[in-house]
Amino acid sequence: MKVIFNVLVLTIFCFSSVVAQEAKKYNHILITNDDGVEDADRLLALARSVINVADRVSIIVSSFDRSGTSNYTTFGKHQSTLEIKCRYVDKDENIVVYTTSGNPADCVLMGLNGLFTDDKPDLVLSGINGGANIGPGWFGSGTIGAIRAAAFLGVRGIALSGFEDDDKRSFEVIPQWITEFISSDVIEDIDKNSYLTIGFPDVPLDSIKGVKIASRRVSFDYPESIVFYKVVGDEPHKPENKTVWTAKYEGRLNEVSDTEYDDEILEKGYIIITPMSIDENNAMLNRKFQEKFNQIPEFSLEGK
Repeated sequence: MKVIFNVLVLTIFCFSSVVAQEAKKYNHILITNDDGVEDADRLLALARSVINVADRVSIIVSSFDRSGTSNYTTFGKHQSTLEIKCRYVDKDENIVVYTTSGNPADCVLMGLNGLFTDDKPDLVLSGINGGANIGPGWFGSGTIGAIRAAAFLGVRGIALSGFEDDDKRSFEVIPQWITEFISSDVIEDIDKNSYLTIGFPDVPLDSIKGVKIASRRVSFDYPESIVFYKVVGDEPHKPENKTVWTAKYEGRLNEVSDTEYDDEILEKGYIIITPMSIDENNAMLNRKFQEKFNQIPEFSLEGK
């Protein structure tokens, strides 16, 4: 598999010149992340690659790091407006960068249903972020949360994580692989309410073994995935006492599990692709409750 990947690396260097001669696959690609505009190098590296398969690329990103915000939006009873600023325009490559104080999900909602209603993006990319959002890490990830927002609005989206910039070749090789991937026909199978997450392993480029499809580890088996520890104060259950706590991820894997999940496969040096969905309906539990419907107490005001 290493030989296959090395051949892939050599071939995708010339990919941009090939796709430039073909019809553009996308009208408008929207890019965001949860690391903020300070991660401009990776954002622009991705934009300058995928512009080869799109008529235009827009980047909307938070003005500072918004990691861990999931698909949280700032709109609510305490905020009704969101400021956005155009920061950079590349007329030659048709790439524009905007910043906002909002979260990654805000960036996507603003782009799809506000700023670009006259030319709505037909693909949303979130990343490429450092650190792989694997296993239970999906739950709080702003990178993935942005793509969940896109899926909520029925637009195809891919969250991209795990990019490390120790090797400067990463700024060319990884974006070009992504460009080739989004140009493939498999993208057409992403249906409404679905999205993809892609994780890149933290290994040297020439040690990547290949690509695999993996199921998401939704939560740790034991103990809880997030554990809080008290660092200041005593007797937290005594009235008026104040205590300070810190959170740590301390989940451990179930070694007897028959399923090899995304985090395990990534550790072995593979790029992992995980299809996900915002449809949280539990069809199996629904069916079980329907079968036991007679056990559910009736609601009545008689005799009350």
